[in-house]
Amino acid sequence: MGRNGRRAEGCSGQASPEWIGLALALAAALGALLVVAAPSAPGFAHSVYRSLLCAASLSGGCLERPGLATTYGGEVGRTVKSHAPELRLEDGVLGMPVDFRTCRSPACAEGSGLDRSGSVAGERATLFTRVVDCRAGGAGSGGVACGGEASGNLYLQYWAYYPESSTFRGVPFLAAQGHHPHDWEVTQVRIEPDGTVSQRASSHAGYVHGRSALNWPTDAGLRGAERALETVGIRQRGGWGRWTGRWYVAGGSHAGAASADPSSHPVTVGRDRIRLIPLERALTGPLARPARFDPITPPWRKLVWLDPEAPGTG
Repeated sequence: MGRNGRRAEGCSGQASPEWIGLALALAAALGALLVVAAPSAPGFAHSVYRSLLCAASLSGGCLERPGLATTYGGEVGRTVKSHAPELRLEDGVLGMPVDFRTCRSPACAEGSGLDRSGSVAGERATLFTRVVDCRAGGAGSGGVACGGEASGNLYLQYWAYYPESSTFRGVPFLAAQGHHPHDWEVTQVRIEPDGTVSQRASSHAGYVHGRSALNWPTDAGLRGAERALETVGIRQRGGWGRWTGRWYVAGGSHAGAASADPSSHPVTVGRDRIRLIPLERALTGPLARPARFDPITPPWRKLVWLDPEAPGTG
């Protein structure tokens, strides 16, 4: 306490914007120097860089991982963990899903090997979770659309962040057009009152269950053609199909599916190796405040954030 009875300002206190900006700039500069000076030890360099980011944020707990039970309650927290997907990635995938608060560059997300749990720079494979509880007595509030098809259901969302995306990777003349920085993808689990568990995954402009050439209307955002396929029973309604507990991810665009040929996705990341972070809580941390993902829309600004049955990914 200070002489006048006020608590003395310490490293956990607030600082001027100028000081924070200077500290962040210093952290970035030192981090860059470490990567250049120690190319053979990217994990060590990136670990020091993360520590510098935390120091610059003036928060000793800037990377603390709030527990699922703390965020969602014991029952829902256990459900989120038990239904987390195993990742199945195509060989040559553009990086691992990482924590956007400490890695927004392809360099720190790059991985190697066919069975791994993180990047060569030391970033853990990470999925951010989101719960939309539309059950009776659930937490469906704050603008959440829990009427109609969503009524009575519990929705679990698992969001993956990648520093870049390349839909037409390797395609002559189109590679540059199909490339953009940042990428957010999601697989969703729906648990109905009778216990039925369904799953779907984001794929370009919509959601699908299995890999199929018939997904083109969804990928292109052609809702009329999509509904026509659903009407004749060729496509699952809303892209929902049986829960598989797996998330198949394309190597370039990261378009996903809940069902696919396993041999075409040889890179495996077991669910026990994936770090789960409640996105609702991560957004309040000091390192999330300057998060920008232009030209991509982040999860909390997408329609599906509040409407779990939304057909589009925008």
